[in-house]
Amino acid sequence: MTGQPQFSLFDLLMLIGITQGVVMSILLFRSKNNKRSSPFLALGILAFSWVNTKPLLHTLHLWDTPFFRYFPNGADVVIAPLLYFYFISLIDGKFRFSRKQIIHFIPFIVLQIYFCIVYFSLIGTSNFDEKDRIANSFYFNLAKDFETYITLTTVVIYLFLFIKRLKTYKEWLNNVTSDSTFPDFKWLRSLMWLSAVIGAFLFFNYGADFFFGLRNSTDLHWSTFSLFASFSVYYLGVIGYKQPNYEVGVQDDISEASFQEKEQAIKTILPTQKSIEIEQAIRYALKEDKVFLNPTLNIQELSRKLSLSQQEVSQVINANFHKKFRDLINEYRVEEVKKKLHSKDMAYMSILGIALDCGFNSEATFYRIFKKNTGLSPKEYRQQSK
Repeated sequence: MTGQPQFSLFDLLMLIGITQGVVMSILLFRSKNNKRSSPFLALGILAFSWVNTKPLLHTLHLWDTPFFRYFPNGADVVIAPLLYFYFISLIDGKFRFSRKQIIHFIPFIVLQIYFCIVYFSLIGTSNFDEKDRIANSFYFNLAKDFETYITLTTVVIYLFLFIKRLKTYKEWLNNVTSDSTFPDFKWLRSLMWLSAVIGAFLFFNYGADFFFGLRNSTDLHWSTFSLFASFSVYYLGVIGYKQPNYEVGVQDDISEASFQEKEQAIKTILPTQKSIEIEQAIRYALKEDKVFLNPTLNIQELSRKLSLSQQEVSQVINANFHKKFRDLINEYRVEEVKKKLHSKDMAYMSILGIALDCGFNSEATFYRIFKKNTGLSPKEYRQQSK
């Protein structure tokens, strides 16, 4: 007997989440910022919204209607790769989606084609028992279990790749360039933790169903997960839409890929005397030549100026200065800013103007780094110096 639709608070919250997901996806597709990465996030949010329709098929008893029974929805497996490509296209200025990367979406394509075949094979059958019998002949339940295993596997794999690439980008950022227009993407940690929580949620729910048969007695754990997923859709949409345009482009000679290759190369230990000489040359370039005034200074430019290899300069900075390249350059910039804030001759200049003169090219980055190094905001420091 077909159940009667009962619209509950849960259904309302789910519909709100799905609607917000669709709206945020449209806004992301139309956004002028991050045109290379935003479509991946928009598609990921749409996939989230699509998956969130599953519980509604049962709570609204749509599953007990001929049209919606076995309605195709294999979007679970596509969310993780879409979010991963969103992340990659943010941190890699040269990223372009190519045909070979379609392999990441093969599980989704195969499963969705399979579910569509099952659905359209049953669309002309109104008898539910007959529908279920035909679906079983297609091994539908086995396919749904397979979808579950693939989903859990993709969450683990892409979360691992996400963490690995973010770590590599951070290393590249700190060791290669001092250009503050390159973002540090600290907010991506929120995305990483959100993905981890969703993965843990899925493992718990599927594990509880498989080992303890929890779903036979209650759907509370899945209802809770669905609400959390609905909130995640809204959070992802808002945080993604609010991001500024990050498409700064990575220069050819200091690309992240080349940095990875150099990091993997075996580093030779420099003789002590040569290490000291390189350290002195770096200090001279910073103190006398004031190379840090170049807002886009990178380690290759500094190495070229000193007629040294990039590996040698990087090794000495890390070992002798006990700092990353980016931190060392910004430290000298902050010291230059402090001198000018103390100077009466510079009293007429704004704090931002001084910062730009000293090599900073991002206001937000300057204020953050200055306070990190001095414990005071630039305004507080200037007032104190008076």
